[in-house]
Amino acid sequence: MKPTRSPIRSAGLLGTLSGTLLLAACSGSAPGESEAASGTKDLRILLSHTNAKYAMQYKDDNDRYTKELSRLSGFNLHYDFLGHGQDFIQQLTLRFASNDLGDLVRTDTITSSIHPGALEQGVFQELGPLLDKYGPDIKKKIPQAAWDSPRVSKDGKIYGIPVLNPVPAYRVVYIRQDWLDKLNMQQPKTVDDYLKFFEAVKANDMNGNGDPNDEYGFYVRENLDYSDLFFKEFGAHPKEWLYRDGKLQPGLIQPEIKESLRFWKMLYDKGYVNPNMFTNKSSDWRAGIKQGKGGMWLHDVPNYNVDWQPSLFVNEKNVKISMLEAPDGPKGKGITAENDQINYVWVIPSSNKHPETAIQYLNWAWSSEEADRFFAYGIEGVNYTVDNGKVNFDAASKDNTENDPTEFFRITANPRKIGSLDPLVLDVDPNADLLRQGLEAAKRSIYKNEALYMPSLEAMNTNPQLGAGAGTLFLDMFAKVVTGKADIDKAFDDFVKEWKARGGEAAIQEATSWYKATHPSK
Repeated sequence: MKPTRSPIRSAGLLGTLSGTLLLAACSGSAPGESEAASGTKDLRILLSHTNAKYAMQYKDDNDRYTKELSRLSGFNLHYDFLGHGQDFIQQLTLRFASNDLGDLVRTDTITSSIHPGALEQGVFQELGPLLDKYGPDIKKKIPQAAWDSPRVSKDGKIYGIPVLNPVPAYRVVYIRQDWLDKLNMQQPKTVDDYLKFFEAVKANDMNGNGDPNDEYGFYVRENLDYSDLFFKEFGAHPKEWLYRDGKLQPGLIQPEIKESLRFWKMLYDKGYVNPNMFTNKSSDWRAGIKQGKGGMWLHDVPNYNVDWQPSLFVNEKNVKISMLEAPDGPKGKGITAENDQINYVWVIPSSNKHPETAIQYLNWAWSSEEADRFFAYGIEGVNYTVDNGKVNFDAASKDNTENDPTEFFRITANPRKIGSLDPLVLDVDPNADLLRQGLEAAKRSIYKNEALYMPSLEAMNTNPQLGAGAGTLFLDMFAKVVTGKADIDKAFDDFVKEWKARGGEAAIQEATSWYKATHPSK
């Protein structure tokens, strides 16, 4: 659910943006400023719709959830929803370039490549004194580890307010438990166990449609989104950084990646993964799994209620889902790197003449029992009722299913954290046991992160092709190797040379300098 940090933009747009950032910091007025100056509590909030159906179809401030949240909080809220993923990155980049930011903006980090140079040029307000005066509950309830993150602070000063993940990890292995039962197999625990499951899926018509060749053990999505398994198991993950030979280096150039490449090529050659894995877009990926094409996939625990409940599967009966931890591999395991539990970051533009309004609203959100209930259950009398102090929440009711408003008020409009697994939510969730098991599996799938708190690297910001996501040198090499268009050893070695020559060496030097400064014993 968080935006990719390596947008692909034209040089012209980058130049336009950098040239307008200082103007944005010094501009005289911003949308909504005259209203705030008049003494009202108007607050214009700019954020992603997070792919929530309700937010994607949002019309205006007459929306009943906006009106109710405004009533409860005492603030006149005005939402401005942008896209998600790459769409959000491109749209927010343009908003920064045009200084159309509103009063409160959600980004991924104060030094994001979405708005390069914004922090240094004074586009964001320093928030420490404002938090001390207007946001004591925010300071108290957000752990210090999050405030110490370079995603919100720099040189001892706070410029952002975290939107938290309530747990250290969400991502798990989803598996068709009914397929395991049909095959009389135990839940897989090792890489070899998974291979046996994949072979059994290939040999049997698991979805019962008469075609034994349209199911795949591991259903994979384009750009390895929610599919980056079988890397850490061989010793290095392409998105991690490792301290080796006196340098902090990215996992994607480590020799262990060759073992992962061989494994992935074998998965592709044997038909254990879907052949359209490099073009399988998010919507098609979801649809394919629900059509019985996948025996195993990666996703986040909260998505069970939105995407993977058995009733959502098509033309299949007795669907049963389990959530598992990462498999044990020859050199380790892991799905999620140790992290600061920050999902997004709020920033307040310097053009906002009344930043205290934004702080006061966020402080209400963090401290009010009314806020707790709204972000868990929605509107009393619409989404839920209370009888003798007991909350009655029917997740299947029309008001809770039409355009999926629960995702809207629990995640999209929730300014403090991703609330889909809050204790109040789990209290009324009939799938609570499975979800709690999933959270434990996700926690057991965390691997050590030697780059924890490393700030965004300038060399990576200016060379987005050096990352591991869409449009990168790594994924280009990965696709050629897996599909058999390039020799593994030669392709990987050539990739490493090109990666270093196109800014990678500078990234390693920058990362190493940070690492040694923050780890003096190394």
